[in-house]
Amino acid sequence: MQFLKGVERKLRQWRNNLSPVFYRGDKRFCPCCQGAYSKFLSAGTKERARDDAVCPFCRSRERDRLLMLLFNKRFSELFESEKHLLHFAPEPCITKFLSGLPGVTYVTTDLIRDDVSFKADIQSLDIADASYGGVICAHVLQDVPDEAAAMREVLRVLQPGGWALFSVPLRGAVTRECDQPMNARAAWDKRPNEHIRVYGLDFADRLQSFGFEVEVIEGKSFFSTPDALVKHGLANDVFTNVLFFCRKPKEG
Repeated sequence: MQFLKGVERKLRQWRNNLSPVFYRGDKRFCPCCQGAYSKFLSAGTKERARDDAVCPFCRSRERDRLLMLLFNKRFSELFESEKHLLHFAPEPCITKFLSGLPGVTYVTTDLIRDDVSFKADIQSLDIADASYGGVICAHVLQDVPDEAAAMREVLRVLQPGGWALFSVPLRGAVTRECDQPMNARAAWDKRPNEHIRVYGLDFADRLQSFGFEVEVIEGKSFFSTPDALVKHGLANDVFTNVLFFCRKPKEG
């Protein structure tokens, strides 16, 4: 099995390296890999299917490109004073950027994956209070059974005044718990069943109820024209183009 995984990785790398040739053009621009392409690729299935979502080279999705745009726009605020960062379920294109920042201690964690700094359950972290100045948690909470425990843990490990960036897939106005998880896994698959809940636009209120100060950031906030939004693959009206920038209140 390890041999097959190695072959799969090499095939993916070969495919990605050829993408600038196959998708040569300037209709789309990816801020994660700084590449220009003729198109982005589709993603998702059934009701979650969407066009213009995935960079053909670095495989960034909308949430990754939003994060990178925010990093570039607010670099000083996010990184010059926050030296210890924790990233849950890290996206490769984001990890590549953050791990290269000088003077920043960047660590990654996940419940299942092996390609992280350490394994951990976001609902119960073996991490000291106020350990991190910044936390990134993108498309994780919809799969976590105890949302309240996860929120409390993120707030606990943040330093006073520290920031946390959340994103979740959004559908509709009000969050609802699923009667049974969506995307049920096969018995041999060790990953947990996904989408225990479907988040709505009330996610900001939920974050505030746990003690975060919340700023909602949409893709359109980065651009002055709709064409620029399209060029960055952020024009999909499927509630994926939203970031929730949070602060832990300062003591006193």
